[in-house]
Amino acid sequence: MADLGDTSMANTAHKHKMSSWITVGVIIVASIVLGVALVMQSIPVGIAGLVIGAIGVVLGITGKIMDDAV
Repeated sequence: MADLGDTSMANTAHKHKMSSWITVGVIIVASIVLGVALVMQSIPVGIAGLVIGAIGVVLGITGKIMDDAV
């Protein structure tokens, strides 16, 4: 079997910002609203989900959410 070495997460440090978690939350809410719109077959609810999703994308771009991965 291959030696994987130390696989514990104790020595790893993850950069994160509260704005990144808020952005993720907004995008999750948008996904849920879009899913409800699909089940309800409601165009107004779908548009609301798209607007919330667009807000999440803008927050992600302006908050530089992908810089947390580095």
